[in-house]
Amino acid sequence: MQIRKAVSLWAKAVGLALALAAATPAADGPEAAPAITRVRLPGRFAANTVSGVVARARQRLEQPACQRIYTDFMDTNGRPLRDVLAEAETSGEAQLGTLIFYDGSEQPRCASRQTLAFTFVRSTVVWVCAAQFTSTALKDPRLVEAVVIHESLHALGLGENPPSSSEITGRVMSRCMG
Repeated sequence: MQIRKAVSLWAKAVGLALALAAATPAADGPEAAPAITRVRLPGRFAANTVSGVVARARQRLEQPACQRIYTDFMDTNGRPLRDVLAEAETSGEAQLGTLIFYDGSEQPRCASRQTLAFTFVRSTVVWVCAAQFTSTALKDPRLVEAVVIHESLHALGLGENPPSSSEITGRVMSRCMG
């Protein structure tokens, strides 16, 4: 019975990921490429899960309440992230679409079961801890969406400590997951 339940959950997750990835509109220019083209994880399940989560995170970033995170945080030079986006003449959802998601399972930071993904300040690469990420996506899809947005903030220039990782994710959850 447990196997049937696991297979059913897996099938639902894959179906949802495929549907959301297919629903992601194509846009002009490489900076706004659909998120599915920027996910480079081995294995269909992990790749589809990440693609679906990125697509949903992009949709959340279209909401005015969620966009307030760009005034909540500053880059390492003290500029609001809203100004970083304006200078780049882009939006938060378009910037998220420029990130490339790679499998980070072999990276030392993925050794911690609490780490779902990570990146470095101003990097366009997000490393996904595939096992933790996909497992959490099945249990708490809003959390993994928040983690993807969290990592996009680092890509814009947000440092960490301060604010702490949990403070960043908490703020994203309160602004974007309502």
